Amino acid sequence: MKAALLPFAALLVLSACADPEPATKRAPGGVQAGERLDAAEPSPTARPVKIGEGGPRFAACQGRGRVGNLRGGTLVVRDAPFDEAKQIGSLEENAHVFICTRSLDQQWLGVVVASEDGMKPIAVRSSEAVQDGQGDATPAPSAAGVDCGVTTPVRTKRSYAGPCLSGWVENTFVAVVAR
Repeated sequence: MKAALLPFAALLVLSACADPEPATKRAPGGVQAGERLDAAEPSPTARPVKIGEGGPRFAACQGRGRVGNLRGGTLVVRDAPFDEAKQIGSLEENAHVFICTRSLDQQWLGVVVASEDGMKPIAVRSSEAVQDGQGDATPAPSAAGVDCGVTTPVRTKRSYAGPCLSGWVENTFVAVVAR
């Protein structure tokens, strides 16, 4: 009798350890698709934009550029220099950027997004717009911008950690402009 109950007991113990079928499907890796990477966190392959590559006697970002040839679209800003990297922003036609570094293959530019004077552009939301008599929205008066910190020299080469958007854009859509 004991010999007959032993396999039944072992089966009962093993069945208690098994997980029930999950109510929601899980992605590979054991987590739900949205849990693996929070939208606010950088992706595991993120590569920060480096400033100060010219040395302590030159501006942190030595080049300036203007976005162009978008053909009606926007230029995607990514957190690493490749097509599959996470999108962290987008740029419109004629947006100004400071070119700080390049990828090894020269196809991607590490940029800091700022206006021509090196200040953080202030976006005007529709709720901040002032309606004129004809129903057109005109921008509200804006306060002084925030300095991005890329027009002055830095002592050593380092990752950009300033207040402005920084990331990687395709070289094809940025034209270098004179200072």
